[in-house]
Amino acid sequence: MKSIDHGIFLNRKSYSETSLITTFYTKKSGLQNFFFRGGKKKSHNMFPMSISELSFYGRTDSGLKKLTQVDSFSSLSFQFNPIKSAIAFFMAEAIQKSVYEGDVDEKIFDFILSYVKELDSTDDLKLFPISFLIGFSDVLGFKPLIQEKDVVFFNLDSGIFQSSINKMDRVKKGLGVQLILCLLNEQSPIDFSKESRDDALDIMLEYFMIHISKFKELESHDIIRQVLYE
Repeated sequence: MKSIDHGIFLNRKSYSETSLITTFYTKKSGLQNFFFRGGKKKSHNMFPMSISELSFYGRTDSGLKKLTQVDSFSSLSFQFNPIKSAIAFFMAEAIQKSVYEGDVDEKIFDFILSYVKELDSTDDLKLFPISFLIGFSDVLGFKPLIQEKDVVFFNLDSGIFQSSINKMDRVKKGLGVQLILCLLNEQSPIDFSKESRDDALDIMLEYFMIHISKFKELESHDIIRQVLYE
């Protein structure tokens, strides 16, 4: 049975000389892998975080569906900007390592879609990866919480900002933590240094690794560090 869905492109792997295994986060079915016969000749509009209308065949319980057509659904231009492209790779890798195939949540799709459109329209990129991870943690259900005033420490295990710690707590402190606090409070951050932004990104990535078992170090992390924080 033929199905149509909207999907955000995350990744592709070579299957043969002409075909691909592609990964999309779809609106109706969440994270999905597709076999795309002849895809190497048809993938000109597939780049990380591109938005497409997908035509495919496969049962609901099928792990690998057969993709037949990919049509651009939304006009985007960020793929022509090397820094935005690097951020798109980062977002795609973070998403793929955070969600599980078969888990369907349109709120996640809508969140990702909103950030894709923001990436395409904004020129303020310094804090974009950190802001994305904070927002993504919210929609995934483990957003950091602020329960006290004048907090200094971020407890990575509980996800709570606190003013004091126990010896067994895995905590972070410093300007990276203060930057995350500013973003959580929706305050305009002061002019944090590159080192502080780099530290804040490291903290959020470690936070994801603690709370999502499949989340591992991102290959794109070093690229983001080079293009934004060096």
